[in-house]
Order: sequence, then structure tokens, then C-alpha cells
Amino acid sequence: MGVKIYVLLADRGTQNPHNGTLSLLNVGWAVTQLRRPMGLGPGLGMAAAPLLTGPQVVVVLIEAELAMCNRSLTLEIELLTEDGEIVEVPGPAGPQAVRLEQSLMVPSPSGVPTGFPGRATAMMELPTGLPLSPGIYRWQARVNGKEEDDWSAHFYVAAPPQAPTFGFPAPSE
Repeated sequence: MGVKIYVLLADRGTQNPHNGTLSLLNVGWAVTQLRRPMGLGPGLGMAAAPLLTGPQVVVVLIEAELAMCNRSLTLEIELLTEDGEIVEVPGPAGPQAVRLEQSLMVPSPSGVPTGFPGRATAMMELPTGLPLSPGIYRWQARVNGKEEDDWSAHFYVAAPPQAPTFGFPAPSE
């Protein structure tokens, strides 16, 4: 196909609209921990609130040979479990798959030797995190319906830390 895809995870990111470059914070992480949503303390629904991962940004870097440049491509990225099942989260109309689909074009680079690859980026920001269970997940990218195993980013969701308990041993008789 003439396309290379790199999928990366970061905490935060911004995209430069003029040249398509990205500024990323804490890029390349692979472990996140579940937490309670901010602002929920005792008596404010803390027990009922779902546990969430930390904020995350899913970044897709696309490198395409000249024959694939200046053509419309369809990029899909979806969240899968360790077993390859599509992850669904609660939505307004019921459970919905965690998936992004967008059309993009990889521009041919100007001012470089013939054969130099074109590049494009896509970014999906999840600022509040996701309500996932502890386990292993992966973001899988697909271009024009084609996917490769290495067009993905795996990550592990750890259970929340247990609150410390303070107490004294029971008196022995």
C-alpha cells in the first residue's frame, strides 16, 4: 500500500493548523491507573461515579509514498480489548464503540527530492479519560479498510490504589 502508520499515546497534545505538526506531553506511556473523576468527594456521589483512566491523546502519524499522496484516505482508529473485542462505553443512546473515523489527505512534500515520503497526523483527545476495567487494551489504526498488527498502541489499565487503612491489632486474650 505504501503507507506506514505509527500510533502513540500521550497525556495531552495540540496540533499546529499551519503545518500539521504536533506538540505532545508525556508521549509514549503504556500504563495508566483508574481514578475517581475530579470534584467528587465524600457525600458527592463518589461511590456511584465510574472509575476513569487518566486523560489521553491518541496520535496517528502517517507516512505515505508519493503514489499515496494527494489522495483521500479514510483513517479509522478503534479501542480493542486484549482479546480483540471492540470496547464500548456508555453513551446518550446506549453503549457505543470507542472509534474515530476521518478522511484525510497526505500532502506531497514540496522542495524535497523525488521519492521523499509525505506525512500527515491525526489526533484524538480524550480529556476526561475512559471508563474502562483493569486490563490490557490497544488502539488499532486502519487506513482504507486495511490494518497491520504494528499499526497499534497497547496500554495497561491498573486498578486504583487501595486507600490506606489505619488500625490497631485486636487485643489478644
